[in-house]
Order: sequence, then structure tokens, then C-alpha cells
Amino acid sequence: MVEVILRASFFFLMIALAYALKKVGVLKRSDAETLGRIIMNITLPAAILVSFRTYEFNASMLLLTFVGLISPIIMISIGYLISRGKNREQRIFYMLNLPAYNIGNFTLPFVSGFLGAIGTVSTCLFDMGNAFMCVGGNLVFTELAVDGRKEGRSIPRSLLTVFTKPSFTIYVTMMVLSIIGIKLPDFVFDFAASISPANGIIAMFMIGIMFEFTFSKENLKEVLIVNGLRLAIACAIAYFFYCMTDFSYDIRKAAAITAFAPISSAAGAFCQELNGNQELEGFVSTTSIILSLIIIPVLLMVL
Repeated sequence: MVEVILRASFFFLMIALAYALKKVGVLKRSDAETLGRIIMNITLPAAILVSFRTYEFNASMLLLTFVGLISPIIMISIGYLISRGKNREQRIFYMLNLPAYNIGNFTLPFVSGFLGAIGTVSTCLFDMGNAFMCVGGNLVFTELAVDGRKEGRSIPRSLLTVFTKPSFTIYVTMMVLSIIGIKLPDFVFDFAASISPANGIIAMFMIGIMFEFTFSKENLKEVLIVNGLRLAIACAIAYFFYCMTDFSYDIRKAAAITAFAPISSAAGAFCQELNGNQELEGFVSTTSIILSLIIIPVLLMVL
């Protein structure tokens, strides 16, 4: 337990350090975009690759991918229903923020740091399903709901953009290789292992740079609804995997923790693209990160 507290504290301190450096002008908010590109194209793919080094394919674990896919679909459907009759900005807010998980840049560093390779693979499999919606599906369905169909953007075309993401491509490639029994040479894993430790540090710095303490009394109700629904669904997913499946302890624990990932940073970019309420988006993202920063270390200690 002491080790969990110490390592979780280090994550907190890295986020706080990045936030402080931003406030004194050493770092800028735009630096988060650069760090995000490094994570998505270099350190995160390396971390995923390393996690597959000792992985043996088990078809039952694809349940993680299925839940990772179906839960955002359920959540965006809830967002669609509860926002009917509301104004355009509110519809964008509910439909973009209810179904989005920030797994790769937030949850994965925690899991890889505490639960090892099998926990990392479990989180990656969940994120494989989540990625279809997170990197394109949410935007497409939200845009259809608020603006109708637009020329040049189809649902299949938008969802296929997921294959342009190195992290997702690594997921799929390594899973296929595991299924057919092909192992990559050790030097490939050794090279990735020299890069992957940087993922957690860079991810925490990126979160710290993006972090904003904002409060708006007028928007408090919407923020409470979104975070409350996300937590309720997370509890249901965590209970299902931890108490109702026969997976090993590390897999069940990783799945339970992953369910409490904060709102995806992509939701902010999508909100900007659709001309949504940026202040409200920043408010809900900040509160979501705070909740996850509290809940995930607690789960690591008590589960």
C-alpha cells in the first residue's frame, strides 16, 4: 500500500509541476499539443508494444474490447436522449463528453506502472474498442444530431480514420500476430522498452499543462449530470469485470480501474470543431480529471 501511495503521489507531483511551470510561463498550453503528438506517435505505441512481449492470446479477453466499444455507444445514446429539446451547445456537450475515455494518455500510465504487462494488455484491449468511438465516432454522431448530414463526411469514412492512429494500429497488429503465433524479434521489444518508460512522465506533464481550475455556477448542473452518469456507468463496468468474470486478478483489476478513465482530450478538440461551449468543456474536463486522480489510486490500493 505504501508503494501505491508513493507512486500515485509521484503522478500527482508531475501534474502539479507541469501546471506550475505553465503558470510561471516556462511552459505554454500549446506545448500540450506537442507532447500529445509525441505520446500518440512514439511513447504510447512503444508502451503497447512492450506489453505484448509476454502476452498469450486468449479469445475470452476480447470481451474487454467488446465492452470498450459498446459502452461509449450506450453512453452517447444516453447523451442524445437526455439532451433532446436542449440548445445546440448543450447537445454537443452531452454527446461528446458522456462517451469519451482518456485511456492511452491517462489510465495506461497508471496501469502499466502498477499492474505490469497483463494489466497493460487488458487496458489496451478495452481501449481498442473505445478508440473506434473516441477518435471519430463521437464527432460523427454528434454532428449528425446537431447539424444533420454534411457532404464529404460519412460515418464509415470517419470511423476508418482510427487506422491512421499508430496506437490503434499497434493494438491490431500485435493482436493478429498473437493469434497466429508469430513473435517479433527481441531487439524490437528491447528498443520499445527503452522508450516506453517516458510515456507516463510525458502523459502526466501533458495533463498538467492542460489542467485548468475553472468554475461556473451556471454550468454546475450539467457538469454534475455528466460526471454522475459517467461514474454510475463506470461502477457498473467495474463491478461486472471484477465480480462477475473469471479472468485473473490482474485483468479484473485493470478492467475495473480503466472504467474510471476521465473524459478524452479529443472531446475538447471536437467541441472546438463544432463551435461548442469551450468554457463548459474545460470545466467538465478538469473535474473529470480530478475525480479520476482520486478514484484510480484508491482502487489501486483497495482492490
